[in-house]
Amino acid sequence: MKDLLIEIGTEELPASYINPAVEYIKGELAKILKREDIKTYCTPRRLAFFVKSFENKEEEKEELIVGPPLHVAYQEGKPTKALLAFLEKVGAKEEDIIQTTKGEGVYIGVKRRLKGKKPLQVLAEEFERILLSVPFPKRMRWNSTNLTFARPIRWICALYGEEVLPLSFGHIKANRITYGHRILSPNPITLEFAGDYEGVLKDNYVVPDYKERLGMVLAFVKEEAYALGGEPEYPEGLAQEVANLVEFPFAVVGEFETKYLELPPKVIITVLAHHQRFFCVKREEKLLPYFVAISNNYPRDGVIRKGYERVIRARLEDALFFYREDLKRRLEDLVPELSQVVFHPKVGSMLEKVERTKELALRMAESLGLSQEERQKLERSAHLCKADLLTHMVKELDELQGYMGYVYALRQGEEEEVAKAIYEHYLPKSSADPLPSNTISAILSVADKLDSLQSLIKAGEEPTGSSDPYGMRRLAYGLFAVIDAYGFDLDLEKLIPVDQRLEEFLKSRLESYLEPYGHDLIKAVMEVKRVLRPLEVIKGVKELAKLKTWEELKDIASLY
Repeated sequence: MKDLLIEIGTEELPASYINPAVEYIKGELAKILKREDIKTYCTPRRLAFFVKSFENKEEEKEELIVGPPLHVAYQEGKPTKALLAFLEKVGAKEEDIIQTTKGEGVYIGVKRRLKGKKPLQVLAEEFERILLSVPFPKRMRWNSTNLTFARPIRWICALYGEEVLPLSFGHIKANRITYGHRILSPNPITLEFAGDYEGVLKDNYVVPDYKERLGMVLAFVKEEAYALGGEPEYPEGLAQEVANLVEFPFAVVGEFETKYLELPPKVIITVLAHHQRFFCVKREEKLLPYFVAISNNYPRDGVIRKGYERVIRARLEDALFFYREDLKRRLEDLVPELSQVVFHPKVGSMLEKVERTKELALRMAESLGLSQEERQKLERSAHLCKADLLTHMVKELDELQGYMGYVYALRQGEEEEVAKAIYEHYLPKSSADPLPSNTISAILSVADKLDSLQSLIKAGEEPTGSSDPYGMRRLAYGLFAVIDAYGFDLDLEKLIPVDQRLEEFLKSRLESYLEPYGHDLIKAVMEVKRVLRPLEVIKGVKELAKLKTWEELKDIASLY
């Protein structure tokens, strides 16, 4: 048994492509190699797979060859010419015969063992197909073969022990050459044995293990933040992304002028984290004028730090200018200009959407029994909820929509609940997001999502397959999550026009939302509850799940 290594060397892959590609290829290799313990490595320039002590042994298969019917094979207990001809054809003896049923008849047959192909032979035949089938969001061509991958493949290193495997992808043939860090160790490296792979790469400034590299990133960021008297502040997923942007992480600490702390904290975090992939530093929930960056190169002589600071200074200067300009105009004054913003060409402007959402929210408020004061706050929130789309800040950083509306509303004297609803009506944007924090925000969230879904279905924008350009599945998830959390017992048919397409879409998404409870329970409840009363369906499934659990417990208890 020998160690097995397969490395696919590429130009820099997008960070978001790497882990899904590794998992897909690992799954395909596991089918061929019949091994689940495949160790994976990945960096922006390589996807690699290692199997310890692999035995390249062909798999034997047993084949049943069916001959003539039993009554034809024997006459008066003696073998017939038909049987003898069959035995000669398959190279078997009479003692090898077995009886087998086929349909309603009994036949004679012979079992024989066939040697299959060795796994590495199958791998060589399937290798190109595997790489062509990796489900990347986008693929590219780069030479005359017209083969595609996420980025150009530059080398393939494939070893079984010390033997080079005959793998290929287009013009690129596997060999024993790999490469270290592009800058710190750019020369080709000859790999003698598959088992040397990880150690050789580390000696050449590449940490091929993703989890180890991620651990280094997190440790460096914490260490530098603590040295500055603070702690790191960054959005979820940033460290994971950064770990796939570098092959060997180096920490770089930078500083920016304190005047930029005038900006709302989330603006600074968005500029640094989302646009530069830098980590902010905070102390007692207040940001400090520092950042920690992770570089793929050794930061000599402060050149890299100065470059980072120059970029950050320019971005924060722009953000501060936009912020101060936005504060010169009230959100109220921006609302009429929403008539010039298209929500959807077939549906109308954003101002028309605001009016529909407001009307829908007020109908919900009436059915849910809100007080007059709450209705006034809800109406004000709905009126202003999209105004920040016309601010300089949101035009530049669209991920801040809602949040900037919240910030500007508070600065302009709007009530806290109104400002919160402007921000929170977008929530939840995913299953990981928090829900709206109060009833007014929750109602506006439901109204906005319901109007979007109804309008987009009417415009013929139903999601198809993996394509969902308007995020309608996400909107539906958020709709049901808020209805579930707040117990809004709504009859959707009384709130909006519902055609068959919308009802079918809502049904499929409600089934998806309730999927953890099991298909059988969902189906049983939906046979007696209407999908247009989603809370009834949700409650019904949850109650049935409790009952099912109780019945199972009773069954177990009865055994003792």
